[in-house]
Amino acid sequence: MTGKKESVVQFSERLKSIVPSGSGREFAKRAGIGYSTVHNYLQAVSSPTLENLVLLAKAGGVSVEWLATGKEFTKSAATDQIERILQVPFIGGEDFLLLDSSTFPDLQEKADDLAVLRVDTDVMAPTFAVGSILLIDQRPKHLKEGQVIVLHKGDSYLYKRVQVVSEGYCLSSDNKKYDAMILKDSSLSLFKVVGEVLSVINPL
Repeated sequence: MTGKKESVVQFSERLKSIVPSGSGREFAKRAGIGYSTVHNYLQAVSSPTLENLVLLAKAGGVSVEWLATGKEFTKSAATDQIERILQVPFIGGEDFLLLDSSTFPDLQEKADDLAVLRVDTDVMAPTFAVGSILLIDQRPKHLKEGQVIVLHKGDSYLYKRVQVVSEGYCLSSDNKKYDAMILKDSSLSLFKVVGEVLSVINPL
């Protein structure tokens, strides 16, 4: 525990060195992080997530490695780190989710077709809940057995599990209080197929 507290304090000192005295609010705004969160980092109350660490380093014009550890990357190592980070856009917004491609090695080739969406319904509970973030491959437009897909119609997103049936498709919810939908190919054209759910990041 002492070691962890010491590392938080050391991080705080490095952060203070790139935040001019009295300009914490301006720096937080430039980084795109709430001031109270940055204030906690400066006071060694807490340490940042990977995503916030990247934002802080960018705002301060320093490397992520130095801000995190106090050591500098070599040029090649820094390049490798940048290349590993996938910046996946949220659908309908300006924010991004940062993913380490070494954790998701099979996503690199799909990077240009990835998007993320925050769930606002319990229709697929317990598989994913309100507040979960879905990583979506936007390439698949044809429905296949067993897929979990996202459809869009009007102002709403629908999350369904696909079953191929003789009438067309049975689109069901994992939350059994919601009824399944039977759609023919002709009816499917009423919806926009956003894509297939690849991964779920559930809220803590």
